[in-house]
Amino acid sequence: MNEESKIISALDLGSSKTTVLVAQLDSSGNIDLIGVGVAPSSGIKAGGITNIETTVKSIKTAIEEAEIMSGIEINSVVTNVTGKHVHGDNSIGVIAITNKDRIINKSDIFRVVEAAQSIRIPADQEILHVLSKFFRVDDQGGIKDPTGMLGVRLEADVHIVTGSSTYMQNMDKAIHESGLGVSDRILSALASSYSELSEGEKELGVAVVDIGAGIIDIIIYIDGGVTYTSTIGIGSQHMTQDISIGLKTPMESAEILKKRYGTVLSSMVDKDESIEVPSVGDRSPRMTSRKHLAEIMEARMRELLELIDNEISRSGQKNRLAGGIILTGGGSLVDGMTTLAEEVINLGAAIGHPKGFSGIVEKISSPIFSTATGLILYAAQYTDFKAGNKRSKGFLDKMKNWIQDNL
Repeated sequence: MNEESKIISALDLGSSKTTVLVAQLDSSGNIDLIGVGVAPSSGIKAGGITNIETTVKSIKTAIEEAEIMSGIEINSVVTNVTGKHVHGDNSIGVIAITNKDRIINKSDIFRVVEAAQSIRIPADQEILHVLSKFFRVDDQGGIKDPTGMLGVRLEADVHIVTGSSTYMQNMDKAIHESGLGVSDRILSALASSYSELSEGEKELGVAVVDIGAGIIDIIIYIDGGVTYTSTIGIGSQHMTQDISIGLKTPMESAEILKKRYGTVLSSMVDKDESIEVPSVGDRSPRMTSRKHLAEIMEARMRELLELIDNEISRSGQKNRLAGGIILTGGGSLVDGMTTLAEEVINLGAAIGHPKGFSGIVEKISSPIFSTATGLILYAAQYTDFKAGNKRSKGFLDKMKNWIQDNL
């Protein structure tokens, strides 16, 4: 391994799956994906940890798989934060430029961003991100970097993201009990946007909507900066539950039916087309119309999209989203999603796929990896990996154990 390269490991704690990615970043900024580990999540619901012991088990399983594939011993990870406990607010900071020459320097920028953080934060919350949108020098606005400019007054318009201290302490506890350190915590929606968006799309005005199993994350960019973040405590898993109840079939069978025969465009399904539905217990399978399955799925997805539309409208920026919405996450893979989204939200819609990697990219090309890949991309720019990760000395022993357990 090139001495100038560094290893970045990411841990995405989702409601349905736990994902670990390992990437190598070289001195030229190229990101080579070298390891992937995925395990079913247990102990996580709607972005919150409900059972530390089972969460630790999921993390260890995913870590071991990623270590086997990459040949890297993982010591620390960047991880995601999501859930209804996360809040985003816009704030403005103002300072006077006191230098004799009135030239704005990095110290002034630090002071004005710090001033923008002087908002009342509940005692049980802590700041996760302070994301600058733009600066204003005297009467000139829309400035991305005011360094070196002349002025007497500097304003910073920022978006502040806070999260529950208790939630993040429980998350850290589960990760530490898995034998790992936490290098950084990153908002899930922010990570997904790094995986999906170009700088041009951010400038144009765009919303990224990550539809996970138990939660939906939304982030909106206007003029290149984050202006709104939101979380909806419901996800595609609720569609699976509707199918299970509506067709009287186990959850596992409902998930298979959703993926194999499902669509959210019931009008496109022939009413005479039939599918076999497994029954509960030892009862024989039954036949039902595929259109009935589609009607159940469409009803739930319309509800989810209406909730998404409400959040986008609440931002006050809907009419500025020339780039429309980018749908990602596992819930975006349902057949007919973009068509239904455009109908309900009345904006252009597209499915986003992770980009920006070389290496074993075929392993992470699906939208279900948008958060995990975004964690790597964000960390490559902003996270200092002092603890680092290293080549595993016990690599062969770990491989032997993995083979014994899995083959």
